[in-house]
This record gives sequence, structure tokens and C-alpha cells, in this order.
Amino acid sequence: MRLRTLGGLSVEGVTFRREKVLLLLAYLCIEGPQARRRLAELFWPDAANPMNSLAQHLVHLRSLPGALIEDGNRVASGVPCDAGVMRAAIREGRHADAVSEYRGAYLDALTIPLGPDLEEWVYETREALAREARGALITLAGHAAAHGHAAQASDLAARALLLDGAPPADELELPRLWHLLSLTAHPLAAQVEREARDLGLTLHAAPTPPTTLFVGRHAQLDVLSHLPPGQVAWISGHAGMGKTALLDALTRTGGWTALHGRGGAPYSTLDPLFRSPPSSPAAALHGLRDAHLRLGVDDWDSVDAASQAVIEAAARHRTGAAIVIAARLHPPFEVDVHLQLDVLGPDDLRDHPGLYDLTEGHPTLVAAALRGQPLDVRQGARVRALPAQVRDTYLMLALQDPPDLRATRKASGLSADTFALTLSHLTQEGLTAEGGHVYAAAAARELLEQVPVHAKLLHLKLARALGGMRAWPHYVAARDLWEDVDEDAAARAAGLRAAEDLRRGFPGRALEVLAAFGDRADLAVPHVWALVGVGRYAEALHRLDALDDRAAAAPAVQAARATVLVRLGRDAEALDLAQLISGSGPEAAQAASVLAHAARSREDWPGARHHSQIAADLWRLQGEEQQYVAELGLVAWARSYLDVTPDEAFQDVLPMAERFENVRGAIVLNYAKRLVEVGELGRSVTLMEQAGRDLERAGNTLAHAQTVINRGVLLHLQGHLPEAAALYREAIELLRGTGSVRTMGMALSNLSEIEGDLSAFEDVLGLLLRAEQTDLVMQIRRSARLVQRAQAPASPS
Repeated sequence: MRLRTLGGLSVEGVTFRREKVLLLLAYLCIEGPQARRRLAELFWPDAANPMNSLAQHLVHLRSLPGALIEDGNRVASGVPCDAGVMRAAIREGRHADAVSEYRGAYLDALTIPLGPDLEEWVYETREALAREARGALITLAGHAAAHGHAAQASDLAARALLLDGAPPADELELPRLWHLLSLTAHPLAAQVEREARDLGLTLHAAPTPPTTLFVGRHAQLDVLSHLPPGQVAWISGHAGMGKTALLDALTRTGGWTALHGRGGAPYSTLDPLFRSPPSSPAAALHGLRDAHLRLGVDDWDSVDAASQAVIEAAARHRTGAAIVIAARLHPPFEVDVHLQLDVLGPDDLRDHPGLYDLTEGHPTLVAAALRGQPLDVRQGARVRALPAQVRDTYLMLALQDPPDLRATRKASGLSADTFALTLSHLTQEGLTAEGGHVYAAAAARELLEQVPVHAKLLHLKLARALGGMRAWPHYVAARDLWEDVDEDAAARAAGLRAAEDLRRGFPGRALEVLAAFGDRADLAVPHVWALVGVGRYAEALHRLDALDDRAAAAPAVQAARATVLVRLGRDAEALDLAQLISGSGPEAAQAASVLAHAARSREDWPGARHHSQIAADLWRLQGEEQQYVAELGLVAWARSYLDVTPDEAFQDVLPMAERFENVRGAIVLNYAKRLVEVGELGRSVTLMEQAGRDLERAGNTLAHAQTVINRGVLLHLQGHLPEAAALYREAIELLRGTGSVRTMGMALSNLSEIEGDLSAFEDVLGLLLRAEQTDLVMQIRRSARLVQRAQAPASPS
């Protein structure tokens, strides 16, 4: 089931004619999950009870199986729509697929009246989608022109210009459209030219590229162009390294005669130098003794044997013509100059920004890119010509960065001898470097995307051969082909990948990795730590509650549960569990950290410092540097309340935290909070912004929200109330779903001191009540009533 919005509004395969309901679904498809109140206010701004109107329409939407996803106060679409599919295709470079999805203007068949804000959204989205579709058409037209298909390019450009729902072409689009239409003198070219002139644009015809592009190699060209008479230079390099391009450039400098290797009859390669074919080796050699002759010979391997023998004799005599020879292999006889061509370096391509990153300096790909040819097309023909076994080896190498040769051999099923010969063949063809590195591997991967099932099979072979953490991305790519044996192996790889992400301070990434294994008991502990890392404590506790009694009794699980409980504010339960854990392992360090957390909640700073120091020492004993630094940050926080200034307390630990983004963000946040408490507001603002960036990148939602709240408090204290209120609202939205009731209540309490109308947050107040935070809710409502009275207009006297 899919929603059609381009050129109409309907659900494929279903008769459903309620336009407002489908419009609501279309909005969710484009904008993603939304708060119910936001939808109600946008779709029914004049209704007496917008929330009731929304509820009625959601009832109808539920009648479409799977169309609606509901998560508390938020709703989302459960079905794809053609506009979203089109955008995804454009992001992935599948422009033809994107164009096929665009069957007309977005929601152009609507007949119902819309509120001003919703109507504006429809028009803006319609134009945006049409402009994206136009961009895809122009890209396809450019590709057609690069391949010499002028008529196809002009037709695509005309479609782009006249696209239904699109705004007039702008100053960036008009020159490209004019050039593409002018390729066939299309009637619309004149219209585009007039529009461009009305905008003050000057149109220039695109220059015609030379038949052989030459970039870099200027030093080598200079050496060859000054080759003295009687000397021989040899250019060697694997296929595609630019040997022919260098010879062509040499020929264009003037005075050189170019010959191409020809097999067959004796002297057939040298034949163009003579009025009649040479009758003997002496006659042929006599022709090469002309000191004024400057000769370039391409493709030595194809030169007939008689011509090869004569050229070799001329090289020995060192008299007569200057000769430059191009070949794949090294010279079989002594030469005066030997130039070995490899890929171009960044300096060779400095006049073409971005070209080296795109092509890695591979001359064939550089030439293709400069001609505007897609690299996958240029490389694809060469790859498809390879034998199947060699082609698959090449593609598996391209899927790795860097390639693991041992795993690739195992995945390819080749013997060591055959694999070595395969690598040698790929290197000689100029497709890989000596160590198996694939030049411009991205182009090879784009080629592989054209055969997605085969790509998945190669990924699966690699995953099985690699094993461990490096196998995980390949298991992800091959998920549709997993067999039963792959489930456990993939889970092990995911666990290792998540553990590494957690170790490096990226809990958000770890959570993404483990999302597909939410029912596996063996991954429960890392899953819980990832949830804790992003502040989703309620989900973490639910994950632990789902374990059986045997799994729940493990020390690692008990330490994780104690941590979750203390983060949820259930200190008594957390302390009971933590005090049961002994020893000197990771669980003991986590238990000490729980005790320190509870001490901080009581503002028992000596106790907090004591337990955090124990935890730090235990982590250091385990060799866990990140955890060690994190606990030292908490030691510093506690010390700043005891015997030293904040600057003195944090000065040693901050440099240690530079390598761990998540840890650094948390330490900087605590440092900034202490500066606020001692009256240094100016420095604290900068530090809080830095902490927020670190924590957001690391995926630590709760700590990021706490940073936003603290920034709001600073603005609040300085009297910047609208700005403070905006930050409090942002924090509340971040905190939804984290289970951190206390932090959410703090944000709402602060907001109630600024805004009297908290109707948009009734769900949050309900959550606080269910968490037995009755006193806090009463305080929030009292503050809101006071603000409402203060904002009410005075009664007339």
C-alpha cells in the first residue's frame, strides 16, 4: 500500500475518498512524526475543539491497515508516499527512478478548503518537489548530452522547463536548459534565451572538449619534448594510466610522428614512415637514422616483431631519431629515459577542485569526469568485460576500505595461486593498486548498485569471511539474504560494533546498530548501556525487565539495572542493588558510580568524590580509558564544591577528555554549571554551547536536553524571557520518550514561570502525576496562574 500525491491524491489499491484524512497522511509522510496538538492547530485552526477534530480523522485513518503509527502524543505515517520515494531516489542518484515517480503537481487535485498555514505548506511543498524533479530531469539531460545523445538531452530539457507544478526556471537553471535545448536547435531554446536576458544573464555556449583530455604530467611532457636525437624514452604503466594521452599531448606540441602498434606483416607498424614497405632490416633501420625524425610509438605489445627488432637496434646505436615508446611492461632493452606512470597526485589536479577526491587521480576517471561522464558508466564497461570470477573479486575489493585480502580470497573461494593471478590481472588492467586498493571505489560501488541482489550476495560472502566487527556493515547490506546460520554471527558482529561505539563515546550509533536485536538476551547489556547513554532510561528498564530470572541475576545485568534505577530517581532500589556487587571488575566500577550518583543527588559531595574516585580507579585497572576519564570528570565536579575553584577542579581532566566526544560534552556541561553558580555567566554560555554540540553529535539526548535547559536558565536570569521559553520548549521535546521525568519537570517548571498557558503540555503534566510528582505539578500550575494574572489586562475603573 502506497500513498499517491503527485498528480492526484489516493491510496494505491484501496478506494478511500476522504480528502482531509489523506491530506493528513500526506503531511505526515513529508514532515515525519508530529505532535497531535501541532496537527490539530494546523489542520483545524478555526474549530471549536481542534483536538476532537483530529481524533475523528485519526479514527478514519486507522481503517487503513498500517497507515498510522501512534506513540503517545505523537503520530506518524506507516506507509510510503510517491513524493518520499522520489526524494529518496534523488538522494541516491537514481534520477530516472525519481522522474518516473513524478506524475504531476503535488496535491493538485485537492477540492477542500484549507486554512492559510496549511495552504501555504501545500504550495511550498508543491514547488519544492517540482523543482527537485526538474533538477533530476536536467541531470538526466546532461548525462545524455555527455554520451552524444543530443536529441534525448533536448527532450529531457524541454520536459524540465515545462514541468507541471514547477515555478519559473531560475538563474542557475536557465543557462543549463538553454545549452541542452540548443544542442538540437529546439524551439524552446529561444524562449529560454529571452527569459535569461530578462534576468540580465549572459549565455555562453559550452566549449567543445578536445578528443584526448590531458591533465597533469606536465613534468613528464617537458622531459619528452626535449628528448635529444638518438635517444629512446620508454613510458610504462598499467592500463588506463594515461600513456596514450601523454603521447597524444607530445604529438600536439609539434614535430612528432605518432605510430600505433600493428601486428601482422613485417614492418607494418613502421610502414607509414616509408614510401614503400622496407625490404630488409637494414632498409628499415636506415629510415630511423634521420636525426630530424621524432617518433612516438604507442602500444609496444601490439607492434609487429620485425618493427620491434629494428627499433631495438636503433636504441643500441644511439644515432638518428628521438623515439618515445609506450607500453604496459618495463623496457626489454636499455633506454635513456624510463617514465613509469601511476595515478595522478593532488598537485597534478590542483586546478580542478574536488577532482582528486572524486577520482583518486586515476587518469581514465579524471578524463571521464572532465568530460562530464558518470564514472560508473566509464568504469562499468571495463569491469563488465572481466571474467565473472575476476569481476566479483574486483567488486568485493571495492566494497571494503581498506580491503582485507585474506578475507576477500576466502569469500571468492579462490586458491592462493588463482587469487594472486587475479590480483595481478586487476593491477595490470589499471583497476587496482598493488595491494588490492580499488581506484575510485565509489564508482565501482555505484556500478554494483545496478545489480542489488548480486551486491547483497557479495556483501554476505564478505561478512562470513571477515567475521567480527568489520563484518557488521556487510551483514546490514545483505540482511535480505541471511540464512539461519547468519543470525547469530550477525548478532555477534553487531555486539562488537556497538561495544566499540560505546567505548568511543557514541551511544546513539550503538543504539542504531542494536535496534534490530531488541529480543536477544545476549545483547541486552550493551543495548541497555546504549539506551542509558542517550538518556532513554524507561526503555532501558523495560529491556531489563524482559529478561528471565537467570539472565537477570548476572552481575553485569544487576550493575546495569542499578544504573538505570538511579538515573530514574529510584535511589533506594539502586543502592540496594549496587551494594550487593563486589570485586574489582567492570560491574564493581559501575556499582561505585551508582553510589556516587546517589551521593550527588543528596549533595553529599565528599561521598560523591569518594565513590567516583573508586570507580575511576577500577576503570583504570580494567584499561577502560574513556570510563576512567568520565569518572575523573565527576571527581572534579565534586571537588569544585569542596576545596578548590571550578577552574582548578577541571583544569587537569579537560585535556584528557578531548578524544571522547560524549565524555567531553558531559564534563564541559558540569564545568559550565559550576561557573554559573559562582557568578561567571559570560564564560559559561560559550562552554554550554560547546557541550551541546558535543552531546548532540554523540547522540546523548538527555545530556543535550540538560544543556538546552541550562542555556535557558541563563537567559531566564538575564531577563530574556522569550528566548528562554523557546529553549525550555526545545528541551521538553528532546526529553519526550527518555523517561527522565525529573528533568522534564524541571524544564516545564521553568517554563511555567514565563508562560501562563501550558495547555500544550498537559501530557507532560500527566506524566509527572503518574510518576507521583504531585507537588511539582502543583508548583508548576501555581506559577502558571500567577503569570496569567500578571499578563491579564487591568479591569476598567
